[in-house]
Amino acid sequence: MNSCCALPVEVIAADQHKINDDCCLVTEKTSAPARAECPISKTSSRKVQRKTLEHLLKPEKIAAIQNVQYYYCTAPDCNVVYFSNENVPHFTVEDVSVKVLSKDNGDDVNVCYCFNWTRGRIKEEIAQTGKSSASLQIAREVKAGTCSCDIKNPKGECCLGDVNSFVKTVSLKENG
Repeated sequence: MNSCCALPVEVIAADQHKINDDCCLVTEKTSAPARAECPISKTSSRKVQRKTLEHLLKPEKIAAIQNVQYYYCTAPDCNVVYFSNENVPHFTVEDVSVKVLSKDNGDDVNVCYCFNWTRGRIKEEIAQTGKSSASLQIAREVKAGTCSCDIKNPKGECCLGDVNSFVKTVSLKENG
C-alpha cells in the first residue's frame, strides 16, 4: 500500500491524502514539465502516465502512442483528451474507450471510474438520503488498495477531488 493511502479513511475521503498534490498511484516520473498548454483550448494541463493512455484509448489507437510525455486536457468545450507538447498527434474523446467526465455532462458518466459512481448514482443517493456516501465508500476501497485510478480514470489519478466537488454541487442544488 502506498504511504498516502495508509492515512485514515476520513482523510482519504476528504481528498487530503495526496502528497504534494500528487496521487500515490502516479508512479511514472519524467523530467517533462508538470504542465503544458493544450494546443486547441490553451488550457494549462497536467501530465498523465503512458499506462493511462494504454488502458483507456480504443485498441486501434494504442499503436499511435508515441514515446513522449502526454497531458490531459480538462477543458469541457475542447475535444482533445490527451496531447503532447511534442509534434505528435493528439487523442480526442472519440479515441477514448470511456466517457470523459470533464467532456461529457451526462448522468451516465463516471465520476469514479473504479467503483462505478456515476453522476446519476450520486444524484439519486442525495435525492433519496440527503447526502452521498460515495467519498467514504471510495476511501475505504483506496485504503484497501483496490482502486486503479491510474489506469481507469482518464485523468490518471485519484477521483476523490472530482467526487467531492460534484457531491458539493449537487447538495447545494438540492438544499438551495
